[in-house]
Amino acid sequence: MKAILFDLDGTLRESYPHSFDTLLDYLAELGHARTPEQAHHGERWAHYYWATSPELVEDFQEFGTENASFRLRQLERQLQALQLEVDHLPLARQIRQLYETRYQPRHHVPDDVRPTLQILRQRGYRLGLVSNRLEPLDVIVTELDFDGLFDFTLAAGQINIWKPEVGIFLHAAQLAECAPTEAMYVGDNYYADIHGARNAGLRPVLIDPKQLFPEAECEVIEKIGELKNLLTS
Repeated sequence: MKAILFDLDGTLRESYPHSFDTLLDYLAELGHARTPEQAHHGERWAHYYWATSPELVEDFQEFGTENASFRLRQLERQLQALQLEVDHLPLARQIRQLYETRYQPRHHVPDDVRPTLQILRQRGYRLGLVSNRLEPLDVIVTELDFDGLFDFTLAAGQINIWKPEVGIFLHAAQLAECAPTEAMYVGDNYYADIHGARNAGLRPVLIDPKQLFPEAECEVIEKIGELKNLLTS
């Protein structure tokens, strides 16, 4: 391996409190508590939806960018994935109101992330940050105190190619100045990160602390810090 490329959201940074966990809390408060199995199914669906699923494409085509109507439709779909046998739209409106009045997430970077990135740089790997965000990543890199840790960053919106399309991974490998087979891609979304990286010829690694994807046919870690040992095995 010459380069190690990372997803951003859910991999190197998280929202705290997590949006999906907050949804489960709101549902419990409103009398719709989900079983662990239902929650597991719903969270897997959320990964599927945001991996440029047909449903996501349809919602963007109907509503445009992530406006209030888009968010309401996405939440309706999420409630269906959580196997709620109720009228989804009124409940979705109720939950959107709770998010708007209560939810104030902040950035959270796990303690092992920055030290691990520093160690990997010291070992001579080229590091890249590759995200499905629309805007360039310069601002978020500074906000997260990641300045100086990456050789390059790439937002899908900059080239209008979105994971899991192979083009974004191939473009990232070019930026890393290596062949795709010489690059590792680390991400939390099995559908977008792992499928896309594998199809592009990169070595995929899934970070999956909740064991959402036990069927994953790739290397799996629970924490970014495990990469140090994985790369010496």
